[in-house]
Amino acid sequence: MDHEQRMAAAELDHDRAAKVVRNIAQIDMDATLAIGPLSERMMGEAVRAIGKVAEAPWQLVDEEPTVRIVCPEWKMARGVGTGDAWLELTEVGPEDAEGFSWISVAVGVGPTRLALELVFRRGLQDHAEAVIANDKLVGPLLKLGMARDEAKARLFFPIDIQTELLAQGFATNDLDKALAPVGQTTKKAMATKADLDALVGHVRAAAARK
Repeated sequence: MDHEQRMAAAELDHDRAAKVVRNIAQIDMDATLAIGPLSERMMGEAVRAIGKVAEAPWQLVDEEPTVRIVCPEWKMARGVGTGDAWLELTEVGPEDAEGFSWISVAVGVGPTRLALELVFRRGLQDHAEAVIANDKLVGPLLKLGMARDEAKARLFFPIDIQTELLAQGFATNDLDKALAPVGQTTKKAMATKADLDALVGHVRAAAARK
């Protein structure tokens, strides 16, 4: 056992550790349920909520378990792919951080949170990060409800799901009320299309200058 391991052992809450071990069977079953069926059901319903409000010119591209919202004007001039940019239902947080399950991501109990992110294709990502870090260029979108991560590299619309409403939704087998913020956030994002167009234009222009 090295020094770090000894320090971790010393700081361990021993009573809690014992409780976890005694209840490990139930914890394992609950974890499997949260990661699998519950998350799959919730994400499926979230994608359907987006589909209900997405209107032309927006198009949906299935990326199970999530979805991309594509605008024809953002498609690549050459080549094949989703486009130069798109909106994607995803998790955002510190670099390399991952939520335990989509359920924990949705209710914000882990290091990441659910969001509708403006994503750029790989060849534009460096240019996109430079533009997103520019306060002046992203200012209009921040005023309209978008947010940036701490590194100022990702731009997204946060989606806030209430834990109790989601629990009630599973209890009643109806997630519509709990996931209403997904549809509302999608509508908000689509309403900012002109500002999103401008930002995508800045990224394309930056790439063209290279």
